[in-house]
Amino acid sequence: MNCSKPAAWGGVILTISVVVILSVYHAQWWCFIPIFFMFMSAFCELAVAYLSRISIQAANSLRSCALVFGILTILSIIGVFIYWQIALP
Repeated sequence: MNCSKPAAWGGVILTISVVVILSVYHAQWWCFIPIFFMFMSAFCELAVAYLSRISIQAANSLRSCALVFGILTILSIIGVFIYWQIALP
């Protein structure tokens, strides 16, 4: 399955936009943990979009890394949500 370059760039730009918005609102440092994993997932998919023609093995490895970072994104979002529920009742 090929990843489209505009979709990969859109993911990276969306992630950077979220970082800027959170920075403007002075979010806590640990709120950026899911954003880091989201950025790494989007960046790996962007690298897959450009490396798929050069090296299939590298693209498959990066796609696996993107999947792992995507799972870590979901888990860290759940973790931050649970923390907010406990810290701010």
